[in-house]
Amino acid sequence: MRRTAVLATLLAIVVTPTALSAHAPSVIDSATDSADEAIVLEDPTLSRAIGATIEQPGEVDWYRLDLEAGEPLVVGMTAPDAIGAVAATFTLLGPGLPEASESGAEAVALAEAVGVDGAISFTPAGEPRREVHGGLGFINYGSIRTVAPESGSYYVAVYSVDPAATGKYVFAPGQREEFGLDAVGGMLDLIGFFDAPWPPEPST
Repeated sequence: MRRTAVLATLLAIVVTPTALSAHAPSVIDSATDSADEAIVLEDPTLSRAIGATIEQPGEVDWYRLDLEAGEPLVVGMTAPDAIGAVAATFTLLGPGLPEASESGAEAVALAEAVGVDGAISFTPAGEPRREVHGGLGFINYGSIRTVAPESGSYYVAVYSVDPAATGKYVFAPGQREEFGLDAVGGMLDLIGFFDAPWPPEPST
């Protein structure tokens, strides 16, 4: 039923692309082990919905946003309202942000890993709201919304609220809404991500 509804939504988008704006959807299949391997978000002000997984307890996934001073710096965290969802959180790191020590020892360690002094630890909403986008349900834990205080690279370290937990999350950076036909393929990938079993089925 949900797949049919989403495909109908996609058809409507294809027919009337100029009338709609949308998060740019995508799915990331591989984890990043360090800030040096961070996934670089091209056009970091573009609103996105990035499906990803925490596959191992204690895993940290890294993302990098290269921004000019004064550009919007928006980073949010959601989860699929589907099987395997995990409550994830993040630490935002980069030049000109408040001293990492203000956010605790973990933020200091993460800041040292990327060679910056500034960090903001995100606190997920205790009672997150449910939202629907493109026929898919999301659990919205909130976001950090500010502007880049300096030009440079900003890093986002994503990890599970419960260090022992694994599962699916949806990373939501950026704020500029824009539609492109490549979003259709991304939405189909996201549907598959929502529908996939958790833990993943073993490959044969």
